[in-house]
Amino acid sequence: MTLSKIVLAIGSLLLGVMIVLSAPAQAQTSAEFYAGKTVQFMVGYPPSGAFDAYTRVAARFIGKHILGNPTVIVQNMPGASSLQFVRYLQDQAPKDGTQFGMFNRGLMPKSVLEPKETGVDFTKFAWIGSMNSELAICYMWAASGIASINDLKKRSFTLGDTSKNSGGYLYTSILRSFAPEQAKLVLGYSTTGHIWLAIERGEVDGNCTLVTSLESQKPEWLTQKKVNTLVQFAESKHKDLPDVPTIFELLQDQTQKQAINFLIASEAIGRPIIGPPGLRNDRLVTLRKAFDDMMKDPEFLEHARKAKMDMDPVPGEKAAAIAAAIQNTPAVAVEVARKFME
Repeated sequence: MTLSKIVLAIGSLLLGVMIVLSAPAQAQTSAEFYAGKTVQFMVGYPPSGAFDAYTRVAARFIGKHILGNPTVIVQNMPGASSLQFVRYLQDQAPKDGTQFGMFNRGLMPKSVLEPKETGVDFTKFAWIGSMNSELAICYMWAASGIASINDLKKRSFTLGDTSKNSGGYLYTSILRSFAPEQAKLVLGYSTTGHIWLAIERGEVDGNCTLVTSLESQKPEWLTQKKVNTLVQFAESKHKDLPDVPTIFELLQDQTQKQAINFLIASEAIGRPIIGPPGLRNDRLVTLRKAFDDMMKDPEFLEHARKAKMDMDPVPGEKAAAIAAAIQNTPAVAVEVARKFME
């Protein structure tokens, strides 16, 4: 046998071996892949607070809905309001579906406003779903006499907040724009609880926050009508706030509406769960179904109810569409939004 024929024969043999070895991996189902595996459900915050709490309850239940029933553990990766985790997921995490997790939704508009500083594009990630939606409101202490947006122009008023980096600062800024000459903002409160105490003492008149925060921490303020809700930041009215106008009902300018929508759209995906860019499609389908099934699981829902966790699931496909809409906001609207954040 000539040398060339020997080389050809060896090459054919090696090719055959490679095909045989690769075939099982290519044909491996998600159930086969996840069986016996340990999956990391990650979160961009330390072991405390709402994001960690939502992550831990999801990690407790989602494993039984993932084909192959892998073990699911929580991995905390705090830093820069979860941006450190998002960057890890983008640049370092394996693309096989063994690492995914939850991040701060507020990073989505920030990634458009500050693309160089943020360094991520949320349309590239694998969107698994969101456990709830959030609704921000602005309210005033009833004793202040301010009961509507129109009342803001009749007298001076003071709003309290923690800092310009807080989640409520955006909404506070928007509210102040309705009566800039009458508005005063006091920053420096260490927690929302301290703001509430200041409101009760009469040091400030109001604040902007999530309606779920008031419902869980200060329900008597709502039931006893101790506060007047002036505006809700959503396209449609909350079922418990039928008489409170949405921000879009109060604005006339179309560009302003686009800017506000850009800034608040991420609230519709309050507890977002994503996988890394480039995640295999079959694994994404598996994780999305597991998420959807978990959110219908009676045992999971009962556990969430007892823990007073609001659940309003958003499927992965819809969450991805919201991310795309934020990313593709017209530049002129983004610039208007930037002014609201000043």
